[in-house]
Amino acid sequence: MAAPMEVMLSTDASGMLWNVCIWDFHSGTALQTYKGGSSGPRGLCCLSGQFLMSAAIGKPIIYIWALQKKEQQQQRIVCPGVVSCLAASPDNTLCAAGIAEKIHIWQTCSGYQLSVLSHHYQTVTCLCFTDDGSHLVSGGEDNLVMVWYTASILQPDSKMKSCEPLFVWSKHALPITDVHCGIGGARSRVVSASHDQTCKLWDLATGQLLCNFVFDSPVCSVAMDMAEYHLFAGCSDGNIYQVNLFASPVQMERHISKNKESEEMESSVFRGHSKPVTCLSVSMDGTVLASGSQDNTACIWHVNSKQKIRTLSHKGAVTNVVFTPTPANLLDSRSKPTFPLQSFKRHLLSAESDGGRNMGGEIAVRVPDQQESTVEDEDRTRERVLIREAVKQQQRSSTNKPNEPSRQQLEQELERLTQTNRLLFKAAADLASR
Repeated sequence: MAAPMEVMLSTDASGMLWNVCIWDFHSGTALQTYKGGSSGPRGLCCLSGQFLMSAAIGKPIIYIWALQKKEQQQQRIVCPGVVSCLAASPDNTLCAAGIAEKIHIWQTCSGYQLSVLSHHYQTVTCLCFTDDGSHLVSGGEDNLVMVWYTASILQPDSKMKSCEPLFVWSKHALPITDVHCGIGGARSRVVSASHDQTCKLWDLATGQLLCNFVFDSPVCSVAMDMAEYHLFAGCSDGNIYQVNLFASPVQMERHISKNKESEEMESSVFRGHSKPVTCLSVSMDGTVLASGSQDNTACIWHVNSKQKIRTLSHKGAVTNVVFTPTPANLLDSRSKPTFPLQSFKRHLLSAESDGGRNMGGEIAVRVPDQQESTVEDEDRTRERVLIREAVKQQQRSSTNKPNEPSRQQLEQELERLTQTNRLLFKAAADLASR
């Protein structure tokens, strides 16, 4: 049987059978399970199709598994506090975690903590990157939705004590439950959901509110299809509403009610859950909708007919459902991750690197498709840092010591030492492989 092009990930709050399960949603078959602990809402993400990360419920721990077909062990990363939500950038170089009212940003390949954002007043409940990773959207129990420019997060203005959000949206009256970013990078549309029974559609380029959707009950989850033609809202009454974003006439506020005597409205409601719908996800082709609920079930729906295809039972409230392309490592039992995932540091990079001295703000960069040896990559990174520090030290001392060798001579000597270091590494690698 051919492998599916797309799979579904799900987690529940009990952790009795598994922490994360990978499903073939077409047949309802569990392809792989990852055990140990349980995952909280908005706390599941996949890195490069090679690692699974989930935030533990009520514990300051992030669980990590390498995506392999064979049985393997769980890794744990201890965080500064309980992680309320988790998100990874599309290029998988950054990981953002909501811890209390702060947002911590780590670099995945090095484990360095690059920034801590502290503009929310209460617990951060949801995080989402845009499809190009240029912006980060956060929502919290303080009723605020904030938009952060990723470049300013990594290198804030030296005149400011901390990074400032690009936009602060304060139109909601109750805590934010979910945010979703569409396609289009800096020009995409953002949907926010809240307990105030509304979903709001925002323009990321201008920060303006495009439309306000009012429902009969609090909205717990929200999603859009890839074409951004429909919006799906999961409510606390167990219903899922499908809203046409291109309906005419265009209105700034639309009331969505299941009690309206309209055939169009009746055909746009997914009924089947008995408790609040906690999470939603739409397949890549937009024909299948997955929903998770506090009634311990995850349902697979056919979008056009609104019919339930199948029900996947869990032992606890379903906290996450995510559609993702089938990871290549899941199909090959001999496959291994091409890069290690470092343990996340608990302090900022400038405060702990090089024994407390600042390394000039240098950040390691890893190309996602890079296949070179990890040991060699780390050696080259360390070598570049040492060379840069040596050149800076020589420049500072050259004014007081005019008889010292020139900069050109130093660069030639450093180049010679670099070549020697590479030859030594190659020889050591050859000896190790024999």
